[in-house]
Amino acid sequence: MYIKKTLKIDPKSKKTYTAFNLVESRRTDRGPRQRVLLYMGSEINLPEEQHKLLAQCIEDLILGIQTLLPYPEEVEKLAQVYASQVIHRLSKPDALPEQPRWEQKPEFVSIDIHTLEQSEPRSIGGEHLMLQMANQLKLPEQLEKLGLSKTDTAIAIGSIIARTLHPSSERETYRWLCNSSGLGELLNFDFNKSSLDKLYQVSDKLLFHKNTLETALEAIEQQFHGYKSTIALYDLTNTYMEGQAKANPKSRHGVSKEKRNDCPLITMGLVMNEHGFLSKTSFFPGNAAEPKTLQFMIEALNAHQSLFKPTIILDAGIATEENLAWLSKNGYAYIVSARQDAPSTEFEGELASVGDRHDLVKAAIIKHAGNDEKWLYCESEAKAAVASSMKQQFKQRFEEDLKKLADGLCKPRGRRKHAKILERIGRLKEKHKRISGCYEVSATPSEDGLSTIAVNWRVIEEKMDEKLTGRYFLRTNRTDLNAKEIWQLYNVLRRIEDAFRFMKSSLGLRPVYHQKENRVDGHLWITILAYHLIQHCTYQMTQRNINYQWQTIRNIMMTRVRVTMQAKTAEGKMLYQRSTTKAETEQLEIYKALGLSSSILRAHKMVL
Repeated sequence: MYIKKTLKIDPKSKKTYTAFNLVESRRTDRGPRQRVLLYMGSEINLPEEQHKLLAQCIEDLILGIQTLLPYPEEVEKLAQVYASQVIHRLSKPDALPEQPRWEQKPEFVSIDIHTLEQSEPRSIGGEHLMLQMANQLKLPEQLEKLGLSKTDTAIAIGSIIARTLHPSSERETYRWLCNSSGLGELLNFDFNKSSLDKLYQVSDKLLFHKNTLETALEAIEQQFHGYKSTIALYDLTNTYMEGQAKANPKSRHGVSKEKRNDCPLITMGLVMNEHGFLSKTSFFPGNAAEPKTLQFMIEALNAHQSLFKPTIILDAGIATEENLAWLSKNGYAYIVSARQDAPSTEFEGELASVGDRHDLVKAAIIKHAGNDEKWLYCESEAKAAVASSMKQQFKQRFEEDLKKLADGLCKPRGRRKHAKILERIGRLKEKHKRISGCYEVSATPSEDGLSTIAVNWRVIEEKMDEKLTGRYFLRTNRTDLNAKEIWQLYNVLRRIEDAFRFMKSSLGLRPVYHQKENRVDGHLWITILAYHLIQHCTYQMTQRNINYQWQTIRNIMMTRVRVTMQAKTAEGKMLYQRSTTKAETEQLEIYKALGLSSSILRAHKMVL
């Protein structure tokens, strides 16, 4: 084998470029002939004087020849890449696509078992599963319709599937696609011949077509599963970004859901139906006020849906009087968590259980709340327990800070000026505003009124009893519903909260390392596309009473790999066979539930 350098002219641009090919000389009846084994690209990351050594190393690796002296590290590293490409290119499938394994003619080869080795293990089970989900949602077809080339489509599918199986940064995603995953074989695309920059470019293209893809996916999901949507769940969350992100106009400091108020934030809003499928998503500045985003999202949702208007379910953060008035004016039904107490405390009947064993809730409809609305009083044992624990934490923290302030009056260099002490008390009340209203705090001044001699506080028990309880109110303009129906419909909002947690914990949404707006939005959008594939998969399994979490499915499927077996034959040649490991019991259960074949790529063999 040797590396042949040729000069070629591009017929369009008329520019001259260099092409390197790995060539072997063969004797034939018509004399010596050259056979191109592999196109190596327009450049090789080695000086030309080392090309001969590289070709020799490639040949030794393919033929399994052990050398006395090792090759230079950079030569051997490149040779391993090219040797793998040669083996894949020259290998042939064991059988025709339509020929079942049991109909194949037996083929026997004598090998030296001492030379038997396995190499290039690549995970293939999870990738195959997610690719089937993408095909069911016609995602590759949609991308090509939007004008993406076959290369861009393969990279886009690679980025999305990588987010479902190996959520990480784009740099790590590129490494995983090149070195750890068998997705390239499934797509018939070599990610090694692409680049990291290409992942960023494709991310921008996916973001550019976000609205079109979102509308298409919603329609395909509804048609595939045959469900009807009558509820729209809306909520917001935020995630923090590493670095300053000064180039991103959406980067803002605010109240972080992860308590990372030191970092700039980006906010994401989701509209989800009762089946767990996303209808509309948007990205807002990190300090976006929740109530101000509702009208924008509902109008965007209505723009690509039918004339039917779903029931909107909101939490208390978005359910302002202004938003409820807007929903009513525009003909939307709503069920929300009330921001204030009910106008009456008189019940229509006794408290009745409406929850389940995981969240025991007692509820009752409130009398005389109005003709156009119903209010529901709820008492939750689980919420009461959480509220009691939170109340104790808040009390402990506030009293510890007050004690530090009081103890500082006795220290030699402690602050004693009365005006400053009053200012400090005010700041502590603001810092602990969730509990400070339940305390009476006083500072005793000295006779001249210039300094403070004592700081005292007292708990106002009446207010403390009203603070952080397990009681809450729901309100709705669906006056046709009873207490149990109102609570059950509102409880569906947990789906979107679960989706937020899942994206952050299992899909790498948190944190975001990008600094530019389009890169950040692209990162979030790829995460949402990954969620579409996962929800499409888990929903089908749930319909067949298999309630696995995605992490469980991922762990089961990722143990199935594709591997190359090599051994020396009795004739002194090298036999290479690349095949997929057999599906195990749990994997077969998943394939059966989804109606998929367990076959993943045919075995390929080559003898050199």
